[in-house]
Amino acid sequence: MWNRKRSVTLSIVVCFIFVGILTAALFFGPWFVKFWFTVYRGWSENGVAMHNMSTLFAACFYPCAVFAYITLYSLLKLLFNIKKQYIFIDSNVKYLRRISWCCFAVSLITLIGGVFYVPFLFVAVAAAFVGLMLRVVKNVMQNAVAISEENELTI
Repeated sequence: MWNRKRSVTLSIVVCFIFVGILTAALFFGPWFVKFWFTVYRGWSENGVAMHNMSTLFAACFYPCAVFAYITLYSLLKLLFNIKKQYIFIDSNVKYLRRISWCCFAVSLITLIGGVFYVPFLFVAVAAAFVGLMLRVVKNVMQNAVAISEENELTI
């Protein structure tokens, strides 16, 4: 039967899978970009457009990858706290705040990249929306921590 503990464990496993995918993308990303644009778009592998796209990919993806690693680390710390039944604590609020700022940073980077490659604009909007949702969750969690601390002092 499915329960809360298994759900948290699944989330932790998926986070580690994403760490592996992100690490693989760091090494194979440039190759995949060249493959995509030569095979599916018909671009010349040594052309100016391919060089510009490779440069844009590197300029956007690698800084975003740093924020993705920070996000995954914070998410794992948050999930391990939840697994240990530490829910309404200040460090969880800190992790949610950090994750939301990482989303906004990715949004800014891809917004700038979107000037040169329009699909990045969709990533920018999605990252900003996720960052906004996380800010709301962070504010709710912060208020819950304050209520929890008040209740502990009431006894």
